[in-house]
Amino acid sequence: MSRKKIRRRGWLPETERSLHAYMTMRDDGRTLDRREILDLVRGGEDSEVEFKVRYSNPERIAAEILAMANSGGGAILFGVSDTCRVEGLDDAERVEVELRELCATAMSPPVHPYINKVAFDSGKRVLVLEVDDRRAPHATRDGRYYIRIGSTKREADSQEVAELFHRYNATRYEQVPLKEVSFDDIDDAGVWSYIRAVLPNESKLPKGFPTALVLTDMRLAVMTADDYAPTVAGLVLFGQSRAMEQSFPRSHVTLCRFAGRDATAPIVEQVTFTGNLASLYWRIEGFLTRYADLQDAPPTQHQRVTDPDARAWYSRPAVMEAITNALVHRDYGVRQEGVRVLLYDRHLEIINPAVGKHIWRGAVDYGVSHPNNPYIKSFFKNPAYGVVTYTGGLPMIRRETLRFARREPKVTVLPHEFRIELPAAN
Repeated sequence: MSRKKIRRRGWLPETERSLHAYMTMRDDGRTLDRREILDLVRGGEDSEVEFKVRYSNPERIAAEILAMANSGGGAILFGVSDTCRVEGLDDAERVEVELRELCATAMSPPVHPYINKVAFDSGKRVLVLEVDDRRAPHATRDGRYYIRIGSTKREADSQEVAELFHRYNATRYEQVPLKEVSFDDIDDAGVWSYIRAVLPNESKLPKGFPTALVLTDMRLAVMTADDYAPTVAGLVLFGQSRAMEQSFPRSHVTLCRFAGRDATAPIVEQVTFTGNLASLYWRIEGFLTRYADLQDAPPTQHQRVTDPDARAWYSRPAVMEAITNALVHRDYGVRQEGVRVLLYDRHLEIINPAVGKHIWRGAVDYGVSHPNNPYIKSFFKNPAYGVVTYTGGLPMIRRETLRFARREPKVTVLPHEFRIELPAAN
């Protein structure tokens, strides 16, 4: 039912459903007429059409609207019974006002509906509310996501929410509450270590505050209808490493050391790490330093000549900034693949899945960032988080690599992948 979809195809509609989409979702301002309403009613309820005999129970109706908006779009006909009988509304204007208020205040981001009121010769009036999926996914104010399966709706589980964000190329997934995750999975010591670093004055520390409330204040947890729940960002930043393997395995990073210059060479070691970002950062650095030298200063000409077979040298700032970018900008909605770090004899590859679709390469080249996870980035880059990071983005990585290796890094941006290849200095 997307306007763009109809315009792009350019064909004449052949079915009642496609006729409805064609007539109602165009930009020419045309409204539905009685014949089109009756055609929709005769077709019955399905994945795109829902009947409501009256406006009641706003919470339930909000869930119906959200489910439709998160499942491709559709229409709700008010004044029509489940038995496909046109009953009509006595107060269509009031219902329209309340529906617009509901869509504007009970959903995040707000839903912008198209509303038509159609009158019949009998005096009965039907109100048609239509929604599309151009701003999906949408949630209730307490963080519930709904989807539509056939003619019914249900609340989406965590995996389905992740798939919604991935499908719609959305960048708010870090703020989604993880209701299946317990606060027992959160590293309390890490949270309070961060707070003490931010508020060194002991008198300003929130005494006796539960960790759940502190995380909520930091917008790393939300209060749902039943309880508090950590968000994706809260778990990624402060989750316990052991618990995350079960609670959020998609946060993993795979590292592989090849005994050669390409992927056909034998594998010396391959490991997979799962944990919060701080643990991943230090464990990745530990793996790399087992097989290469990360230095601040490039090797001298004498070292290049006298020891050409020495371990590969890389710029520590360039490598760790590339690792940082992979961790904080990755798409956590992707289930199958995590970040991959591939170390060869003379170069290093860092591959970030499904993030290229959000990147405008020209802007990145000039240091203009569009963070995929701004909350995660702000915490990770804060010294209070306890990780020593570098700044400068891709321009710094290019500059440092050129200084170190006398060659520029190779950057590849694909629709579902961002890959950076760093050459060794010797």
